[in-house]
This record gives sequence, C-alpha cells and structure tokens, in this order.
Amino acid sequence: MKQRFCIFALFAILAGAFYSCSDSETYAEQLAAEKASISAFMKSRGYTVTSTIPKKVPWPDSVFYKTESGLYIHVIDTGTYFIDTIPKNRPICVRYFEINMDGDTTYGNMNSAAFPEVINYNNVCSATTYGDCLAWHEALTYVGNNGHVLIIAPADLGMSYYSSTSSSLAAYFYELRFKFQE
Repeated sequence: MKQRFCIFALFAILAGAFYSCSDSETYAEQLAAEKASISAFMKSRGYTVTSTIPKKVPWPDSVFYKTESGLYIHVIDTGTYFIDTIPKNRPICVRYFEINMDGDTTYGNMNSAAFPEVINYNNVCSATTYGDCLAWHEALTYVGNNGHVLIIAPADLGMSYYSSTSSSLAAYFYELRFKFQE
C-alpha cells in the first residue's frame, strides 16, 4: 500500500510539473513581450527614440535616447556637479515617480513627505528590496546634482525587487530627481 501511494504521489508531482511548464513563456517570448510593451507605452505618450544624444538641454519634448545597455532616457535638467567628479559610494538622494507599462502608478515619493531613496553612486545594491537599480545609476552618467530625467528601464536594468517577485519581465517608467548628499 505504501509503495502504491509513493508511485501515485510521484505521478501527481510529475503531472503538475509538466502542466505548469506548458503554460509558461520562454525567455525569448518574455523579451519580445517586454519590447512590445515598451513600444506601446512610448507610442501612447507620443515618445520617440533617437540614436544620437541631443545636444541642447532640456532635450526636445518627447525625445528619448536609447543607450547601449537598452535604457531609454530623456534629460530635463542636467543639474550641476557632473559625473566625472562624483566619487564612488557618494550618497545620492533620489525622488522618483514610477509607472508600469500599462500606465498604472505603482509607487513614488516625488510629491510627498516620504523620505527619498538613498543610493550609493556606482555601487548597486542588489540585496535592496526596493530603490536601487542599474538604470538609476546609468541615468546619473547624463546628469549631476539636482539632475532631472525620465527613463524607461527594461527588466534587466530595473529593480531586482520586481525580478524576484514576478515570473515575467516587466519594464518601468521613472521620473527621477537626484540630490547629492554632502
């Protein structure tokens, strides 16, 4: 009897595993869906992409530059104190507004009394549950203290928090303002 139960349990586990695998998307399908969601988001807001960095700041309305890493960025204000003088691990306060590709606001501390997120420049903390990602650090290569940007961060540059809590890739739109701590 015990042996029959073990065999039945093994078949049930295997059947469940095959059933759950058949409904999941491949990584290539997830990448294609992420790319399509970014394109739809940009189109719905009238954003365009350029392959060259605009020379005048603020950049022309609705124009985003796509970096080599895949980050989409639009500079509103470069601020002061540019990147070549920022020491590694410099604490930087970040005020932000986050929107998913469906256009839903997911979080933000831009217009509230909430504390800003603090990141240490050029030292991405992937263990952070929320508030630090490669995309935010890359945006700092285009601005300085009091810089203001809009970015669209694909999943591989975005919050590790979302990667660890979701089975699919998700890009996010951010409005970011940086303030360097002394």
